[in-house]
Amino acid sequence: MQVLSRPSGRFYGWWMVLVGSFILFVSSGIGFYGHGVILDPLRNLHGWSKGTVSSAITLYFFFNGIVGLIIGRWMDRYGPKWFLIFGSIVFGLGLWALKGIDSIPQLFIVYLIMSMGFCSTSLVPINTLITNWFIRKRGLAMSIANTGLSVGGVLLVPLASYLIIQFGLDRALPILGGIYALVIIPMAAFFIKQRPSDMGQYPDGDTRERVIEQEDRGRVDIGQMTVWTRRQAVKTMAFWSIALAFMLALGGQIAYLVHQISFLGQYLGPQKAATAVSITAGASIAGRLALGTFVDRCDKRYVTMVCVLIQGVAVLTLAFYSHVVLLYLCTFAFGLTMGSLIMMQSLIIGECFGIPSFATVSGTIGLFCMPGAAFGPLIAGVIFDATQSYQWSFILFAAASFLAIGVIYFAKPPIR
Repeated sequence: MQVLSRPSGRFYGWWMVLVGSFILFVSSGIGFYGHGVILDPLRNLHGWSKGTVSSAITLYFFFNGIVGLIIGRWMDRYGPKWFLIFGSIVFGLGLWALKGIDSIPQLFIVYLIMSMGFCSTSLVPINTLITNWFIRKRGLAMSIANTGLSVGGVLLVPLASYLIIQFGLDRALPILGGIYALVIIPMAAFFIKQRPSDMGQYPDGDTRERVIEQEDRGRVDIGQMTVWTRRQAVKTMAFWSIALAFMLALGGQIAYLVHQISFLGQYLGPQKAATAVSITAGASIAGRLALGTFVDRCDKRYVTMVCVLIQGVAVLTLAFYSHVVLLYLCTFAFGLTMGSLIMMQSLIIGECFGIPSFATVSGTIGLFCMPGAAFGPLIAGVIFDATQSYQWSFILFAAASFLAIGVIYFAKPPIR
């Protein structure tokens, strides 16, 4: 490990956590949760089917995986700052362009553009930062930073819904695009630092003396500093266990989130359905913060199993029951594990493949996870168009979640 002459000021890693949380607040609230708000207004405006718009969202998430594969290695090498700036501009321009489309090919092109921007401003760059700055306290730091994901759903989904209802898509989309760029660009430009060594510091805020002492006692996890190439990583059982398990789990999760307002709106109306999304996101905050207090001391595979189990049970219940109390209860239960599940993917990748290659491996795993995340919304949309019901798609997604429980067991740190 590089030895620095002295630490420079207070530990800067917690500033990375705060900045990361603000960035995820915007990118998640608009670029992730926002699809559910836009889906029906966009469909009604152009007279397209739900399956057609859902297929554009499928393309969005699928291309997100391809972009993550491409930029992961560059992010490990050059840091995420310029990717965040570039991505926020691209996504903002994409939302502005979405208001002017009048054909299905244009719909797909715009969603491809927004996908590139979203991938550059979401979990891969932020969790790469957290992985660089923390080792022993990584779970706690990531749980706090990723809280921005859920806060974005709590605050920006109702805002987006209000803007669309009051002003229509033509005026609401440019406003949302402006928020995206005006928050992320200054945050990235003025505050992002790639590694502790850039500030004369060590991970977790440790002093030089503590690092040397830990090395002398053999307590430093050497595996955290191991460099993995993409080819080496894909040859491990851990890589495929993580990729397959989260492909199954996130497929159902993202499909439900995209169609949540549409599904709940059948029983609650559009405005109350948007409020229910806020409940989901609020529960996600509580679940993630609670998990952050103890996850660093637990086997992360078992924590993931519990999260996926609760998600599967909640979705399966919604497939058969529509009582208002159960709708809100399952929405809350789903939210408790939703943000935690996304966080667990990054924590397991970091535990198995370490710091220097985190973005490279994370981006590669994201490519294999994205078919589930991408095709989940499309499958739900197509099944709804055929049956006028979400029941069979929810049964399918619950089954996928239960299968993921067994697969994630094999995600053990590989030995080289």
